[in-house]
Amino acid sequence: MDDFRSDLAAASVYALWEREDRHNNMPPEAAHIWRWPVMSRLIDRAVAATDMNNAERRVLVMHNPHFGAERDGAAINLSVNLQVLMPGERARPHRHTMNALRFALEGDKAATIVEGKECAMLPGDMILTPAWTWHEHKHEGRERAVWIDALDVPVHRYLGTGVFEPGPAHDIEALPSDASFDAAGLTPDSPSAAKSYSPLFRYPWDRAAKALASLPARKDGSRRLHYTNPVTGGPVMATLDCYLLGLTTGQETAAYRTNSNCVCIVVDGEGQSRIGDDTISWGPKDVFTLPHSQWTSHKASSDARLFQITDREMLRRLDILREESRN
Repeated sequence: MDDFRSDLAAASVYALWEREDRHNNMPPEAAHIWRWPVMSRLIDRAVAATDMNNAERRVLVMHNPHFGAERDGAAINLSVNLQVLMPGERARPHRHTMNALRFALEGDKAATIVEGKECAMLPGDMILTPAWTWHEHKHEGRERAVWIDALDVPVHRYLGTGVFEPGPAHDIEALPSDASFDAAGLTPDSPSAAKSYSPLFRYPWDRAAKALASLPARKDGSRRLHYTNPVTGGPVMATLDCYLLGLTTGQETAAYRTNSNCVCIVVDGEGQSRIGDDTISWGPKDVFTLPHSQWTSHKASSDARLFQITDREMLRRLDILREESRN
């Protein structure tokens, strides 16, 4: 057998029956949480460590320790980072093949400019920078601006499709204003609106919070809002999907599990999430993962809202999504 294995290795092949992972079962990793008090201090240290003359973006990348050195990202298929911009700073324009979204945590007059369209970044706002769109950031306020970056970097790394282009921006087409999508059931009839991503680059927090509050509560007291493309009614981008989950004090949600992966940002409130055999306690601005294939439920100790980023849509498009729940 030793000679046989040596010959196999020399021929660049291996015996499938000798591999422990031959059935391709991917066990779920444990959930992980990045706590805001710790991250906030590290953000201040990042500001002291570098400026925008030295950094393309001043970003702290959240690396899930359960992955070790073998895999990047906060969750499978999801790269999640913290980015900070100080008053008067700008992050120069660039574009890349990765889809990305931004969820603002702090800041008064920060903005992301996407394909020439300026998008304010107030706390709770969600901003899209879809694949191959030019984008840059600026900050004209008086306080530090901090936001979450979420990208499908691990997918592109696996597929070998990641491409980056620095600015200056060029070949930017005229886009319909956000006001042209304000009337429900009416959308512009223009080529620029018929993209694979939402033509709305900014989803303001005040609208999302109002829409969530208007929903009837489910039996378990929860409310869930889907961020969608106003043209198609589908997700905002092909590989990144996002939701806003509202939790009622003292009520535990029905348990569910899925083979998709999720990262939660605590917008406000406090509570706990049961994820497999683990229980994670969370508070405002904490970031935590919901790994695939783990039975999950949430219980708020005060009314809470969680912004959720998932790879669900990617799995749905590939027809490999699996979901189940317990009543």
